[in-house]
Amino acid sequence: MLAPASIHSASKSALENSNGVDRLSSLPDELLHHVMSFLPMPEVVRTSLLSVRWRSLWASTPFVHIDYQDFKDENKPRGVDDEKLKEFGDHLLLLRDDAVCLDEARIFVTHGSSWNNFAWVRHAIKHKVRLLQVSGSVHSPYLDSTSMFPSQHLKIIRLQSLFLCHRFFAMLNNEWSVVEYLELEECSLIRVKEISSRSLKVLHMIRCFNGEGLLICARSLTDLSILDPTCLGAIVTRDLSSLSSESLNFPIDTMVYGHRLLHGLSHATTLELHAPLHELAFERGMQTCPMFNNLTSLLLGNWCMVADFYPLLRILQGSSKLKELNVKLKMEECSICKKSESALSSSRATLSGRGNYPSIERIKICCLEEDPRVYALVNALQPTINPDGKISIERC
Repeated sequence: MLAPASIHSASKSALENSNGVDRLSSLPDELLHHVMSFLPMPEVVRTSLLSVRWRSLWASTPFVHIDYQDFKDENKPRGVDDEKLKEFGDHLLLLRDDAVCLDEARIFVTHGSSWNNFAWVRHAIKHKVRLLQVSGSVHSPYLDSTSMFPSQHLKIIRLQSLFLCHRFFAMLNNEWSVVEYLELEECSLIRVKEISSRSLKVLHMIRCFNGEGLLICARSLTDLSILDPTCLGAIVTRDLSSLSSESLNFPIDTMVYGHRLLHGLSHATTLELHAPLHELAFERGMQTCPMFNNLTSLLLGNWCMVADFYPLLRILQGSSKLKELNVKLKMEECSICKKSESALSSSRATLSGRGNYPSIERIKICCLEEDPRVYALVNALQPTINPDGKISIERC
């Protein structure tokens, strides 16, 4: 980082054009704040040295960015100078103009003394922040009610590597009435049994851990994504009447027999299922699942196919508007599926009379190499393809 003397001398030539006129400083505050938003926050504060015009400009920015990477120090135990980080964050919030509301607050810290009991998060919410992004570490404490305040302004929340307790989600349902976007990445949900919200439109959960079953209930939700979860109980969806796009991705070693993920998805127009969602679990869900009357695009990834493709054909027969189907076959056969197939076949209802097949325009099948199941799958899908439609087979 530049020293005060050097930044002052460098700034003179940067601000003035060839005629010695400082046109940048003549811009309105809103534009200068936009320019400053691309700088690291310590550099934003240092602009106060440029001139009288810039002296207090940093204090009225509608954003706060506190990033541990701006305070890296290889001589410190964790490679970060936590004391400087904490001091900078505390002074930044203490000295900024309290009359200015925050559009966004982005806080990236490591574990340690810099957290100061999430005082920075409390400050952001108190100042009517609309976008809150907090990234911690696996050792970060709970982000609970001591850090939270009711807000009628908070719309977007992005959290990474934090412990979240049930109180946080109670706030989401009752006291943050305008939150529309929630993204949780590598977070641990402790004693959380339900995520519900009347305002939430987008929910993305990426590699999150939940020690119990989880109910997702949000009538305004249009986009749901659950990627690589670790859940010790069932994940159940309910009252997702506005859902248009849904993506589920489970890691290879995840067993999902108890998950009733399909129950709340009958209104989805785009559905992605990345498994291994074993056929046994899928078939049991389909037996009580309503029709997918709005579904136009379906992607099945890492799929385990039983011999007669019953669960796949069942969902197709319940998706009369489907136009695009992508199937990514998993090369290994599922031993659990093979063992359960004979037991299930006797209890299966015939597909006739349970709905009409769609008229699919595009079917794409991906497999790792020559797989004899591909040709059987193509034959099984023939009744679903539009006369002018196309089936393509790709190696992936």
